[in-house]
Amino acid sequence: MRKIAVCLLWILLSFAAWAGAISAVKIGRSKITVEFDTKKGEARKPKVEYDSFTRLLYLEFPDTDLSPNVKAGKNKSKYYDDVQVVDHGNSVGVFVTLAKDVTYTGAMKGKSYVVNLDNGQKQYIIAIDAGHGGKDPGAQSRNKAVDEKNLALAVAKLLRNELAEDFKVIMTRDTDVFIPLSERPAIANRVKCDFFISVHINAAPNRSEASGSEIYYFSTEKPSAYAAKIAAFENSFSEYGGKKDSEIKQIMGSLAYKKNQEKSVNFANPTVEAIARSLRLPNKGIHGANFAVLRGFDGPGVLLELGFITNQTDLKALQNPKNQKAVAKAVAEQVREFFE
Repeated sequence: MRKIAVCLLWILLSFAAWAGAISAVKIGRSKITVEFDTKKGEARKPKVEYDSFTRLLYLEFPDTDLSPNVKAGKNKSKYYDDVQVVDHGNSVGVFVTLAKDVTYTGAMKGKSYVVNLDNGQKQYIIAIDAGHGGKDPGAQSRNKAVDEKNLALAVAKLLRNELAEDFKVIMTRDTDVFIPLSERPAIANRVKCDFFISVHINAAPNRSEASGSEIYYFSTEKPSAYAAKIAAFENSFSEYGGKKDSEIKQIMGSLAYKKNQEKSVNFANPTVEAIARSLRLPNKGIHGANFAVLRGFDGPGVLLELGFITNQTDLKALQNPKNQKAVAKAVAEQVREFFE
């Protein structure tokens, strides 16, 4: 009798060891990823049911339990109305109420089951331009130990990652290479990007007082003395192997210019507030100026000056990886809201 009990216990323990264990349910804006802890068992493909009347998608993962720390945080999304995760004891269910006209596809990818949602709308293309690069370091810290080009690239790559799920993203550079100033908007124009974001870090001779985040949009009107000074600094880098400013393609027609400017301003106002808040730096507002990199793009765009590399407080905030991720996430959220 004792041998039988031991055998039954061994069978039960073996079954438990091979049962699947869901370690995370990640809910993105157009993607839901169910991750498995394969140290506790194998990944399980779910049974999938969909009711078109209620638009309820049900995924049941058999012989699977839910790790105690799993929290299915809900994001705001135009792809679904609600997502719930339920532990049934011997299986785990994921309930997704899809938004109207949204379709789904699901597949196992390694240790995860991934559901992709699609509403059939155009996938907008965003151009991300990491300022400077290669032989052009951009602005530098007081002791020249930190270059603008590296901070700008770090944030630009994080921004790309944040946007990749919902947008097609074009990078003017994703390594430490030099790209002529005139070529940056040309890259975006060739693939007909819908928005252009140039990432920069500011600098100022007055190192102790100059601090904060600001955003620039393209304007042909006479800028403030301050905005003109910043534009002159950024435009000066066109001499590095690029075309002269006069040869850079102008936005054609006053109607297109005004429309693009209005869109750029509408994006810039809430975004500069979000950037300053994420970095815990002063909000220095938005400014219009004649930036060559914006002037050459055939559409709305902005130039972000995240903070001042010459200010120790700003520099410390900009070098913090958590802050870099936070500011990328903040800008990405504004991009999503802009295109909704």
